Amino acid sequence: MSFLIDPPLLVLSGIFIYFGGRRLGWERHAKIVVSVAIVLIFIIFSSLLYADIFLCVFPPFSGMSGSEFMLHSDITGIAKDEVPTVVVLLLFVLYPVWLFAGYAAALLISKRRRISNEVYSLWDVKSRTEHGPSEYFVARDPDAKKCVRDAVAALGGIGRFVKAGDKVFIKVNICGGVPEVKGTFTSTEVVDEIVDLVRGAGGDPFIGDADMIWNKFWQVAADSGWFEWAKEKGVRLVNLSETKIVGFDFGEGTVIGTDMISKEVIDAKVLISVPTMKTHLLTGVTLGMKNMYGTLPEVDKAKYHKMKIEKVIYEVNMAFTPNLVIIDGSIGSEAIGPLSSRPLDFQTIVAANDVVCADSIASQLMGYDPQEVVHLRLAAERGLGDASQKFNFGELPYCHASGKDGNWDRPEAKVKDFYNWGIEQILKFPGWSTLFNVGADFFLYDMARLPVFRYLTPGLLKLINDVVYLHLRGQGDTEKDRIRRRNNFFVLLLLAEAALLGFYMDGYLTKSLFFDFNFLIAIVVAILAAVRMKTRNLLALILSSALVTSVLEMGLTSDGIVKYAGNDGPTLFVVSGWMLLLVAIFGISDLLRFWLIKLGIFKKLRGWKALPFAAAAAAFSLFFYLEGYFDHAGRWVLVIYVAMFLLSIFFSSRCSVDWNAALVVVSIALGGYMELVGLFAGIWSYPLTSGLPIFITIATAINAGAVLGTASLGGVDLSTSTATKSVEDEASKAPRTQPED
Repeated sequence: MSFLIDPPLLVLSGIFIYFGGRRLGWERHAKIVVSVAIVLIFIIFSSLLYADIFLCVFPPFSGMSGSEFMLHSDITGIAKDEVPTVVVLLLFVLYPVWLFAGYAAALLISKRRRISNEVYSLWDVKSRTEHGPSEYFVARDPDAKKCVRDAVAALGGIGRFVKAGDKVFIKVNICGGVPEVKGTFTSTEVVDEIVDLVRGAGGDPFIGDADMIWNKFWQVAADSGWFEWAKEKGVRLVNLSETKIVGFDFGEGTVIGTDMISKEVIDAKVLISVPTMKTHLLTGVTLGMKNMYGTLPEVDKAKYHKMKIEKVIYEVNMAFTPNLVIIDGSIGSEAIGPLSSRPLDFQTIVAANDVVCADSIASQLMGYDPQEVVHLRLAAERGLGDASQKFNFGELPYCHASGKDGNWDRPEAKVKDFYNWGIEQILKFPGWSTLFNVGADFFLYDMARLPVFRYLTPGLLKLINDVVYLHLRGQGDTEKDRIRRRNNFFVLLLLAEAALLGFYMDGYLTKSLFFDFNFLIAIVVAILAAVRMKTRNLLALILSSALVTSVLEMGLTSDGIVKYAGNDGPTLFVVSGWMLLLVAIFGISDLLRFWLIKLGIFKKLRGWKALPFAAAAAAFSLFFYLEGYFDHAGRWVLVIYVAMFLLSIFFSSRCSVDWNAALVVVSIALGGYMELVGLFAGIWSYPLTSGLPIFITIATAINAGAVLGTASLGGVDLSTSTATKSVEDEASKAPRTQPED
């Protein structure tokens, strides 16, 4: 085993797990366990070889040490002491990726379908017809079948849509659900009633869905009870990915262009979309329109995300517009769907002759403004259907027992749009499509099914949603905003590159992997903070940080209060690193300020604006003296700190007490943490003490206050750095957590 031999062996292992697993009858979880075991064996054995605990005994390399074999020093000329630890760890981190790639390659090979040379167009779709004026009906009853009957009857009966002899395709959601969790896939009870109605009108119904990259239709259908139900009902169950696949021209100017489609969908005389009513972390909702996207037999769903998924959803519905939509909200699925979500006994069915109208009404029932759902807004703007009808909740026969009418737990609209944007950027890199396909389905599907993880994943997704929303809160999305964010991103990227260059030049790269990791996290947080800021304020923050840090660090190092490994004074890494950290501190402080205002902790201390910095200055002075640094410090350092105190206290009096408190708390917490990590890594030390001086942990707050004051001298108020609406205004609109005294 070596860094040259292991990757192809792991790829072959992934291929074996796929094909061998099929022959041996392994289920998904068995494959995962075997995969993890193989990767661990490779990593453990190769690690012991690299550490020279094991000797190489593989002929013809038996004369080499374990590390020489791992690096193939005889070929590469690379010795163990020439390779940074972080590089070795990165190579080991890639081990599961190699196995993953092998499995994905085998999966893609096995999923290839014979595609006919025939190409069809919109005019060949037999179900195309004008739906007339948009009509909908919302039925609510504990009996799901009764709901279906009532809703369809209110639209004029099934005979309005199905004639004798019609081939009726009922598109359900099977592959997008978790078999163990009701509400994540369409209910067989609802479809059972629809099949009876269609047959009663003389139609010939069949049920279908298509494979996903990881989810196999037949396996999921069996696990969720669909296979057994279809057998008992005597209705045809179809995997669209295994039917005759033909080319289909979606029309000039479409993002899809010409793509594959099942001939079954083209030939169906009637299309009935029967989705389950659930949330989706990328599109907000997955209803009638998103359900039709599932007719695409292509397992490589990543390519549609590269095209902009919302446009793809619209274009699929433009070509294959459902004649009837019956949204199954008997048991819905809320929270961060589509898989890691919670079942909701909603007892509701939405039926309409217009897919846009149906989705619009269902979105309102869930709590979304239809304009927040991009594919709905796009479809309405382009005339596919009507999304303008406002649902009157008073029309419901009874209110939901848990108050969920229009109040589902759901992904924030800004967050889902941000996720979509991020995925589009990631998929621009070559080779990421396959990893996205398999990885997304693994983390969304398997993590929703595996023991323990299925209970943790929903909470984790919710936490991520809340954190991202907090970051995006109040940000505009005009062209000017996008230009500002892009400019700020590149400014921080240049600063990060300078810090990383200095980090490498100072020889700190191989000092501590733990410090490396924390440093990278700080860079990411700083970038996220920067894109929220006004460009003018960001530049003022960076320049002020550079000035304050350079002056202070020169004084501290010259007096021997701080010593950097291998350097006598502040370097490029030290100065740029502090600049990045202060950007992160100011960004996090802005978010914390919002919560402090909302909680009202300082509502009776509004006049005590400078109190947080005054308290920090007092604590700093106390420990600076008690720890013996006052006697050791030269006059220059004392003058610097006095000037910083004055800047902090004077200019903080112009900011709100909530902002000042947030800045002090975050500075001490984040600054103190990084000081401790750097101390343990041996990057810096404090000659007068063996550990971390307490005054140093408080010093970051004084630094931040001085930066705040320095920027104020230049006419820039850093307490209003974010390019959002006033946080005080937002907080004032938020519901109070407790009554006023």
